[in-house]
Amino acid sequence: MKRSKGVLPYAVVRLGSRCNAKCLFCNVPAESYDLPKAVSAEEIKTEIANLVNKQKNLKISISGGEPTINKDLPEIIKFAKDNGIQTVEIQTNAILLRDKNFVKTLKKAGLDKAFVAFHSYVPEIHDYLVGRKGAYADCLAGIKNLVAEKIKVDLNPVVTSRSYKELPGYIRFVKKEMPEVKRVSLSVIQPRGRAWNNRNLVPRYGLISPYVKKTLELGKQMGIEIFNPYCGLPFCMGNWWKYLNNCAEFTEKHLGCNQLNFVKTNVCPPDYKIKACQCLVCDLERFCNGVWKEYAEIHSLSDLKPIAMPAISKRLKKEK
Repeated sequence: MKRSKGVLPYAVVRLGSRCNAKCLFCNVPAESYDLPKAVSAEEIKTEIANLVNKQKNLKISISGGEPTINKDLPEIIKFAKDNGIQTVEIQTNAILLRDKNFVKTLKKAGLDKAFVAFHSYVPEIHDYLVGRKGAYADCLAGIKNLVAEKIKVDLNPVVTSRSYKELPGYIRFVKKEMPEVKRVSLSVIQPRGRAWNNRNLVPRYGLISPYVKKTLELGKQMGIEIFNPYCGLPFCMGNWWKYLNNCAEFTEKHLGCNQLNFVKTNVCPPDYKIKACQCLVCDLERFCNGVWKEYAEIHSLSDLKPIAMPAISKRLKKEK
């Protein structure tokens, strides 16, 4: 099996939990957003320097909260690039990136990529999920500005009960309106923090599975690579078992992603998840972490179906 570079993890550097949106599905407790103190630029620089000392040719993803509200972001990006970081990415809602000059500043500082939380191509759904009127228009403008500055854009829609039926349309929209975007990461709402308070947004996996399946087929047809992150689905849902090299959990466990990166990026470690009894007879069981513990408090696990892949199971055991 060939490794898909799209799922290789970045070392995540967090600038604090403050944010300029109020996403209903956010897995950070709501009270954390009111903390007045962000992590200082000097503390972040020290963290980056320590990462560089541990590993060369490192990629980092600058996150939050929302990193673009931190006035020191350009300085931090420049420091990272000046100190040998191979790729610098930001995880962003792109609201403030509607400002062309700000995007130009980030480009000049050395920003390579943006992992943009564009949750729905339907304006009303996006704004509702983000908890901010006008967020859709700002996000689209931000993506346009990033593309204009030749900053690579990957999209990260968080799938919810309000948006899963629109997934095939989402891929068609990206192909038509954002032809420069070639990668989409299909996260699914993690029922923790603020998201637990809005757990009606947690979709039953069996219901969204056929929509994900269709989305993966469309992505293949349209040349858009789609990934299943740690906050995605078990392999038995949405036919992800056909796209194992695009699944973060499989990549980490089978293809030996760097452990330093994994520790920094694994936002859903195995002990956050559980498996159903039927999972134990799945040929891919040892590569899959299962479902969120909290998901099992909301929905039945009967949707989970063991995958019978004796040929690949035998092959993987030989490669272990």
